[in-house]
Amino acid sequence: MEESRASSLPVGAAGAAGAAAAPRAAGGEARPETPRERRRRRTREDLVAATLQVIGEFGDADLTIDRVSAASGISRGTIYAHFPDGRDELLSGAYAELARDLIARTSSAAALATDWRDSIVAHAEAMLELAGDARIGHFFNVSGPALIVDGAARGIGSGASALMIRDELAAASAAGLIDPGLDAASTARLLVGAIRESAIAVVRDGADPAASLAAFGRLVAGLERREPPRAIRMPPEALRDAATAP
Repeated sequence: MEESRASSLPVGAAGAAGAAAAPRAAGGEARPETPRERRRRRTREDLVAATLQVIGEFGDADLTIDRVSAASGISRGTIYAHFPDGRDELLSGAYAELARDLIARTSSAAALATDWRDSIVAHAEAMLELAGDARIGHFFNVSGPALIVDGAARGIGSGASALMIRDELAAASAAGLIDPGLDAASTARLLVGAIRESAIAVVRDGADPAASLAAFGRLVAGLERREPPRAIRMPPEALRDAATAP
């Protein structure tokens, strides 16, 4: 099962924080980084980490280039050299890094799950844990999606979760554990929507994460296939007695 989950991740979903794609040789094969490429990648990673630090301390609305510069120890000019669009590009990189980290944590928890239900619930548990961080949770679930309307960063986490949950449902269906007529892809999208809305409710409305997780667990358990109750066969004399009873 672990192999199918890993193969479901979108290309680049598990990449380094805010880094560019791995360098490729002319034939398309990955090649070792040059010292310059390594320095560039590490600088971008440091800037994304500093952006998340500032968001955690002040919130994304109060993110400034000066604060990122102070947190990272990197000059404004170097920041713009790596992130030409400035604040918006830093926010996009921070959002993508949160999504990649969420995928990694969810994948690890799902791989340790004892059955398909726990594997799916692991997605909600990781998201609700992230939502418990007031500023970071608000950025990832409320303000971030509104700021990042397109680009590679948008939909990384939800897309990966939908694919992994789809695979779990398909495997459970093939094993006869859930209704074989269930549409795994459509159900996975609905479950991801429920996870996202639950996280938003925690961040924005103060909903109880534990109650939300328990409710999601019951929702997933409701997909389990249950045999219809068997009809009780009564002997003929019992049927006659029941029919003539006053």
